Amino acid sequence: MRDLVEDLREDLLRAGLSPRHVERYLRELSEHRADIVEHLLDKGTAPEAALRQAEMRLGDREALLLPMLADRRFRSYTSRWPALFYLVLPLAAQAALVVAGVIVLSFAAGTSLRPAMAELGRGLGVLLLAAPVLIGWLMLVASRRRRISPSWPVLGSVAGATLAAALQLGIAVPTRNATGEIGLGLGIPSPLVLGVLILLSLLPLSRHARPE
Repeated sequence: MRDLVEDLREDLLRAGLSPRHVERYLRELSEHRADIVEHLLDKGTAPEAALRQAEMRLGDREALLLPMLADRRFRSYTSRWPALFYLVLPLAAQAALVVAGVIVLSFAAGTSLRPAMAELGRGLGVLLLAAPVLIGWLMLVASRRRRISPSWPVLGSVAGATLAAALQLGIAVPTRNATGEIGLGLGIPSPLVLGVLILLSLLPLSRHARPE
């Protein structure tokens, strides 16, 4: 027998409602239904009949959906502004990571870590390549949980992978005759690196069609 309350979950999530509000609403409906069932059982009603009557008193599917769908306060921010959450903010996070990494390297150049600048630079390079993959996974998992179309997360993942593949980080280790230098720029992405980053970033898509 299908659970009327649980059946509402997919409709509410696909409508763009926040999972937090959906869970709270379904919990309240379940508790209200349980109270009605308990009351009917105390009056001698059979368990199955008590459940049917309780669900009839709750209302039909449309009546239960309407209060949540009609109130925009229950809509998630990601469904209201998908471009902001799945494109702008992830790219901003990557840019902030790049700036933070360069600042850390600049600081390390004036410390006892100076001889290890080349290794630190390579480590930062790996981190900057891994960042869009991790961000892409987070976006796709979040959109799957919210039953949001993967279009925006995919676009954000491709944009993030393109930015990471285009970044060119160069470090000239300081010597006795020359000062060190940290160079950062954007170039034409390597097709191989870009392709690998995009494929890795979109791995969670293989499970996106299967609801939790």
